[in-house]
Amino acid sequence: TIKKEPADLAKALLGIKAGLDEQRLKCIRDPRSQDREAVASNVENQVEQLAKDPALMDLVNKDQLSIVGAFYEISSGIVDFFHHVSKPGSPDLGGIRKRPTK
Repeated sequence: TIKKEPADLAKALLGIKAGLDEQRLKCIRDPRSQDREAVASNVENQVEQLAKDPALMDLVNKDQLSIVGAFYEISSGIVDFFHHVSKPGSPDLGGIRKRPTK
């Protein structure tokens, strides 16, 4: 279990687990699809956490930074960009789902 891991690793794992929709994952029967959904959920959660940082959002709102979530599929080499935070009115990043800034 997570609690048996070293403290820093346990903290990181619990943070990842907190961002997962375990009920939704249980509905996915294919293990590979379940893993991908867990990773995608974690990436979205991490983007949301970064978007809460005032210093980062200051840079986003000055159009000096975009926060972009991505998934690298090691077997194919394809990178799927699917969640980002950027300044309102900044150019679209090719259909990547965008989270509006506050």
